[in-house]
Amino acid sequence: MGLPENIETRLFINGEFCESSNGKTFDIKNPATLKLVAKVHEASEEDTDRAVAAAKAAFPSWSALSPDKRAVYFKKLASLMRENNDELATLEAASMGKPLAGFFDAFAGASKWDYYAESGYNVQGATSIQTPGYLNMTLRQPYGVVAAIIPWNVPLLFLSSKLAPALIVGNTVVLKSSEKAPLTVGLPISVSVNMMLKPQQSAKLATLVQKAGFPPGVINIITGFGNVSGSILSHHMDVRALSFTGSGRTGRLIQAAAAKSNLKPVFLELGGKSPAVVFDDADIQDAVKQTAYSIQWNSGQVCMANSRVYVQDTIAEKYIELFKEHMKSATMGDPLEKGVDHGPQADEVQHKTVLRYLEMGKESGDLILGGGAPSDREGYYIQPTIFTNTPEDAQIMKEEIFGPVVNINVFKSEEEVLEKANNTEYGLYAAVYTKNIDRAMRFAKGLEAGTIGVNCTSPTTGKDMPFGGYKSSGVGREGEPLYSLNNFLQTNASIQVLISVSRGYSGSRADPVECRVRVAIVHVPALPAGLLRRVGNARTIIGIAKSIVDGTITSPTLQETTTPPLPEQSSSGDDDCPQEAEPVVESVKDLHEPLGCMMKDSRGYIGAHSEIPFNAAVCSIGDQSLKSPNIITPPKVGSYPPALPTPTPSADGSSVTETFHLPPRKACEYYISRFLEEVHCNYWFYSIETFLNRVENTYTSSASSASSSWMCSLYSIFAIGAADMHVDSNQSPMYTASMLALDDKSAIDYIALAKQLIPAVYDEAEIDSIRALAILSIALENLCSRVTSYLYMGAAIQMAYSLGMHRDQMPESGSAMEREQHRRIWWTLFILDQEIASRGGSPTLIDERLLKIDTPLPSEQMLYPGMHTPLAWLSTSVSLCRLKREIIQTVYLERSTNARNISFSTVSNLLLSLQKWLQLIPPHLKHDVPAPPTHKRAVAVLHLHYWGSTILLCRPFLLYLVLKYSTLGSSKKIWFERMGKTCIDAAQKSLAILQQMAADGMLSSITAFDSTCLLRIVMIFILAFAHTRLPHYRSNIEASIDLMRGMKQVGFCKMVTEETPMRLADLGITDEKVSNAGVLLDDDLIAQLWGNFDPNFMTPLQTQQSLDLAFDDSSSFDLNSEILQFTNLDDSIVIDPSQAYSSFDFR
Repeated sequence: MGLPENIETRLFINGEFCESSNGKTFDIKNPATLKLVAKVHEASEEDTDRAVAAAKAAFPSWSALSPDKRAVYFKKLASLMRENNDELATLEAASMGKPLAGFFDAFAGASKWDYYAESGYNVQGATSIQTPGYLNMTLRQPYGVVAAIIPWNVPLLFLSSKLAPALIVGNTVVLKSSEKAPLTVGLPISVSVNMMLKPQQSAKLATLVQKAGFPPGVINIITGFGNVSGSILSHHMDVRALSFTGSGRTGRLIQAAAAKSNLKPVFLELGGKSPAVVFDDADIQDAVKQTAYSIQWNSGQVCMANSRVYVQDTIAEKYIELFKEHMKSATMGDPLEKGVDHGPQADEVQHKTVLRYLEMGKESGDLILGGGAPSDREGYYIQPTIFTNTPEDAQIMKEEIFGPVVNINVFKSEEEVLEKANNTEYGLYAAVYTKNIDRAMRFAKGLEAGTIGVNCTSPTTGKDMPFGGYKSSGVGREGEPLYSLNNFLQTNASIQVLISVSRGYSGSRADPVECRVRVAIVHVPALPAGLLRRVGNARTIIGIAKSIVDGTITSPTLQETTTPPLPEQSSSGDDDCPQEAEPVVESVKDLHEPLGCMMKDSRGYIGAHSEIPFNAAVCSIGDQSLKSPNIITPPKVGSYPPALPTPTPSADGSSVTETFHLPPRKACEYYISRFLEEVHCNYWFYSIETFLNRVENTYTSSASSASSSWMCSLYSIFAIGAADMHVDSNQSPMYTASMLALDDKSAIDYIALAKQLIPAVYDEAEIDSIRALAILSIALENLCSRVTSYLYMGAAIQMAYSLGMHRDQMPESGSAMEREQHRRIWWTLFILDQEIASRGGSPTLIDERLLKIDTPLPSEQMLYPGMHTPLAWLSTSVSLCRLKREIIQTVYLERSTNARNISFSTVSNLLLSLQKWLQLIPPHLKHDVPAPPTHKRAVAVLHLHYWGSTILLCRPFLLYLVLKYSTLGSSKKIWFERMGKTCIDAAQKSLAILQQMAADGMLSSITAFDSTCLLRIVMIFILAFAHTRLPHYRSNIEASIDLMRGMKQVGFCKMVTEETPMRLADLGITDEKVSNAGVLLDDDLIAQLWGNFDPNFMTPLQTQQSLDLAFDDSSSFDLNSEILQFTNLDDSIVIDPSQAYSSFDFR
């Protein structure tokens, strides 16, 4: 691709392009051809002052916007950057010589804007009530005008990494781009930040900023030389913070200027002389490939390139020879040509600097490759160069060269090489290659650098990690999760509020008890609907709270609560659906459609990540007759949630609160054994020995002395264990009449007894209360009381917060063993919260993006998890749970209202993360490794969670493939088919695990988990069968139904077993084993049922549950890409509908 005809080279100030005030320009030459590319306007002192003034004027209105309103501009700019990737790559190649093949900056920069668009609400202050009578707060506020000065080697990425976090928290910016690469950054951008970028890139990006609609003055971009514009920004009194990436010399000047002016905080990311240490046990091929790429990439013009390599003497000869061959393979040429991966240095100054260092190197070390400029081409090229045996005190070992020049030295011992690696004034990046984990950890701690790569090297960095340098390589850190945001925020502290209200009464009503309210926001349950409109600020809320305390609160009149009606809907659904509630605010209506839907029976809002709306979308395939296709119809059988009967009265008629009922001891033992084997193996709440001792004490001493929380826990356990005690004996042959005679109470009775104790459990609010609520939540979920289960789970987590369990807090009297128990309970709540919230489509109550968790995982050396739970199961499960949360947040919850697609790189990264989790789990937890009988269920459940997470990620694309097959292009279709195959593969793997569980007698119907897994894979097999009509997918459906029927028919399992065949019959997939299931459809009948399917029609529910892919990664169609290999599944998984019935085209 050639250069664009019109290249923007002017300054971008206050939303407009303008020439420099003094008319000065400077030339930009193509470093490969030495031809003039453009004349770029050079910012003067006056221009710099105008840019700062524009940013200052824009700050009040920009900072007043909410983060989500700022984010709209971010998303638009990110999209424009991706669309203009080719032009940006061409400008960068022409201005500083980066080959087109190595250009990733536009997509990487766009991902930064997308990331920070979602992070504005992560900025929060703190509160303290330690001063009696006061509420003390900290407020995190933007500085105002901040400046950014960026280098020329990766300008777009540096621009995005600095501007996006500064802007999202409310600052305005002046950006100064480098005089060496101004074109890509110079696109019209309107940001209140000043930075230095390559002029061509800066100008192009400024144009995109203008198109994105940023308000004038928010982003200002100027280009020029550091001794003018850079110096002015550093000294400027209206610039309140400055971020700089560049050389150490310039960083020192900027820091001095800031100190001499207004003491503005300065964040510096400076140069490096990064070492890479290669031990003889390393994978030598990987080490050579990665270390050679590090120094050769971008022609060595990278601050963290490993320009010093230390290799152990026993492998030195082989390593150097391989390294030499790898460097020789570099293709030098015009960066605008395809296949070139080694371009010129950025300009003449840089070229001469590298040549000067090469001459020094020849005097101090042994040159074995390169060593100068190629003689056969013009331009500022440098040959890839290798020196060996260079003295540690040589100048080329001490100073940053910024070219494709590496020094390889040999070492013998760890102590020797650690001292040499650290013998530098730089400390930006360091790497170590070894298979010895102990050595790797020693070097990770011992190397003096801001980033340490173990078996990897630069430019690899942690996406969610900070970046910065030790020693002279910088001051401060940039990056995630909050480092860059914090750099652009200042803290206001000690805002004190003193309010006096009458809160209660002591003695007569005329004798008020005075107290000081120390809260600015009061949560009052069940406020009248119209009252919400009066909640505008802290003073209003405190007034409402006072009115509630005084008893003078009045409900608003009807006129006060009236809201505008919704737009008139089609009358077709009036007969079957209740009228939808009026939205309180417009955003609620906006969120409703993409993120979830309502149950037809008004049982609540269901998030899109739940399987409930997905199952409904699958079951409505081809049915365009639904009157309200955006509402989930209720089940065909049963009432949900079921009406729980009152408990059976005790024999003596006493109240449960006076004398706790206990079942016969034999029944108790049976219930507990069921609970421990089938539930506690995954949800740990008690040390088994302690638990059994407490049960023994409860039976031997008076039960009336037990706490309500303990008895609520026992009743919940009894309810779980007795869940299938009273089912039909044909379904449960193991239960005999004598067994049923042991206990006259059913699971429903024990649920009722447990619920009667809930008020007392709330009052006790201690660790047993948490256990009771969580276990009761498990029992209720299996009885299809989804909302109640979620509420009890929430109460358990809130109690855990109040006890400081997320902060690893313990009473002073607590023992070390109790601390370990509390830790294990906390992480059990973490997992259970995810499961119950996800199955019901509700938000999790534990969100690590907003909540800092200090509680470590428990030590299994101190606290043995029990005979039914393998070691390391909890830590492995927690890591998978975090992955699932990331999938839900990324794919389902954080898409914008109108987003119908998701980036390919996002999905592929999540898929690879799942794959790596599976590769890294401990060997004894792998499913194909023989496990003790007592561990089999825990291991199986772990892997069902893994395959369920894979299905959760891939199912929207499988649904999209089935519904929109004929509209997909051939290249895109490949990826949708691979995502579909991955989803089907996960379902088949799940079915195999469930079948093995059935063979081992481990399938359980006393929790909802097993039935949920079966229902999940049935839906996937339905889609596979609908798409291909291949008989083995139908066989998989039947096998899944057989497993359901083989389970004890109680609770959720019973509902699924009865409901699923009915839904299948609606789709024409009838059950041959049921005589009244209807006629088994042949090809012609199926064609009649599904033949009128329109690929351009999707119900709102199907639209919500399916996703398109946006290919934002150049490697998407690379046959050697890691993600392509991962999804290259075996041939037994067929998804090509070429065998479709001849009479119709279901695509």
